[in-house]
Amino acid sequence: MLMPIRALAFALRILLLSGVLSLGALSEVSAAGAAADTSGLPHLHVTVFAPPSYSVWLPTVIQKKGFDVKHGFKLDVSPKPGQVAYSEFASGADKVCYCAAPAAVARFVEHGSDITLLWNIFDLRYEIATANPAIQSPKDLEGKTFSADTGTGGWAITALLLKQSGVDLSKVQIHSAWGGSQIAELAVGRVDAAMLGPVEVAQLQTQTPRKFHTFSIFDNATWQKYAATPHPGIPSIAMGVWRDWLSVPANRDLIERLYAANLDAAAFAREHPEESADLIGEAAHLDRDALLYGLTRYADVIDVRPIGEYRQAIRVLTQSLLPEAKLLDRPLTDAELAAYVSDFGTARLAGPTARSH
Repeated sequence: MLMPIRALAFALRILLLSGVLSLGALSEVSAAGAAADTSGLPHLHVTVFAPPSYSVWLPTVIQKKGFDVKHGFKLDVSPKPGQVAYSEFASGADKVCYCAAPAAVARFVEHGSDITLLWNIFDLRYEIATANPAIQSPKDLEGKTFSADTGTGGWAITALLLKQSGVDLSKVQIHSAWGGSQIAELAVGRVDAAMLGPVEVAQLQTQTPRKFHTFSIFDNATWQKYAATPHPGIPSIAMGVWRDWLSVPANRDLIERLYAANLDAAAFAREHPEESADLIGEAAHLDRDALLYGLTRYADVIDVRPIGEYRQAIRVLTQSLLPEAKLLDRPLTDAELAAYVSDFGTARLAGPTARSH
């Protein structure tokens, strides 16, 4: 039988006064009690993409460092293949998605899914990877074979940035592929270059060191001019929920707690990349070298901040770029955009972000 809290406090006081229990020992007892007292905490269940997606990184840090318990809840994480995660999220069978790519989820919104984005987690970042020393800039892709995942919003943005860099895409032989298959094709020389995200670049550069070189195609000045926004980032992965779920006060409270834990985890990953790589490794299905490469080289990609700060960028994506690329059937209306890009975090949750600019 557990000792009542009042009786336990009295007993500890007697032991302290008698000198049987030291303050150090009391601290250990208190810590153990706190660790054991998590059964009564509310649980928040979130979906992430199955590894090696980096959407699993910060939730793993939250769990293993106890940032969820620190903020008064327990985080439960369900990794799912991308198609399963998005099918369930689009239908409303799953109301909470820690892997909501603004460009992709906009498709669900245009077909009636009442989804809203709350905060950004990762900024978009693609790099050109190649073993060809003649390819040193985007313009050098002309006349070459180039692998890219052309069915995504990321490609629509990449195509824009390549064009803004002076690349004539009609002179580039584009091969559509994804993830691991891109790395394989690049490794055996089937393509001259590939458009890769941070996880793929980290795998490539740690598995085949010094064989490939990479360079970014993101130009801050070009994007700001096009998007008419002072924020340098392009949102890649965000926290998304159904609005009816968020309207429940208990759920809103849990989400605010997750946001606070998310800020803690982002700061920890930035400040302690080596320990973070150790914590994340098993869950991410990546070796430690690749994780550490990603956490150090792409530390600025982890950018946890209210999604409202990306409103103009998402407006450009959903009302211009994506429809023009035929990745949306039509532009989102202003009303749809207003509901899609929430004001979450702009008042009560306003505070320090994951990184400063």
